[in-house]
Amino acid sequence: MERPTTECVTHEAGRLQSVLVIPPDAGFERAKAVKGEGPPIAARAADEHRVFVQTLKSNRVDVVELPADARFGLATLVRSTALVLPGGVLIGRLTDAERRGEEDAVRALLEQRGMPILGVIEGPGAFDARDAVVLGDRLVVAKTASTNAFAVEQLTRFAGAAGLDLREVTLARGAAHLGEVFSPVDARLAVAVPKLVSGPGLEGIEIVALPPELAPAAGCLTLAPRLVVMDLRNAGACAILKRAKIAVEAVDLYDFARAGAGPSALALPLRRAPLR
Repeated sequence: MERPTTECVTHEAGRLQSVLVIPPDAGFERAKAVKGEGPPIAARAADEHRVFVQTLKSNRVDVVELPADARFGLATLVRSTALVLPGGVLIGRLTDAERRGEEDAVRALLEQRGMPILGVIEGPGAFDARDAVVLGDRLVVAKTASTNAFAVEQLTRFAGAAGLDLREVTLARGAAHLGEVFSPVDARLAVAVPKLVSGPGLEGIEIVALPPELAPAAGCLTLAPRLVVMDLRNAGACAILKRAKIAVEAVDLYDFARAGAGPSALALPLRRAPLR
């Protein structure tokens, strides 16, 4: 295993070194299904998650697993709970009553493992970390139903302390979280759905554009520059990425897709190698 860097995450496209995951349990079947789909099947989702984790391990990623807790049916969407910055972890504040408490469980594990905790988003701030992305010198943030202006004020202070410039983007109707429609894949390159995300936060970023009908594929997880994990059912998007010289590890995540979750929602990056 490659020796971890002293930084935590300086860019979301850096090679993934360490990640936190939480397997799904029976409670995942309570997830709201996307239009036209039935609810996810927990047993099948658990099998898909195991393959996802094995894919990470086969790419030299150190996988930290927090056991599922029956109180939290959606905890497998662990990326929501925290944002990892260059110097440590910022704990989110989820507004979904069913998810309150997930942040505390994640924080306890990270503290046990010696990860620096930079702070916690305080009420009335609401922050789902799927709405923020670290891009080298900037922190890109979107206000959503899960991330409000009070949280963005606090994020601005944390970003400044970390030497980052906070820049906002706007999501169009139909995009619930920034991470669902925008994924960095190299220093100044991202996979995104231009019709669903726009704003000054994207200045200087080249976009590998996906059409709205392929939007779920934009929630991919970057393993290393120009290498991503994507749901194998997104064949059209895989072809677009490959034409852009982006390699794809395709895995079956159908039951997570039924809940509107892509690979990036299932992993909380703890350490990424700096981009050179």
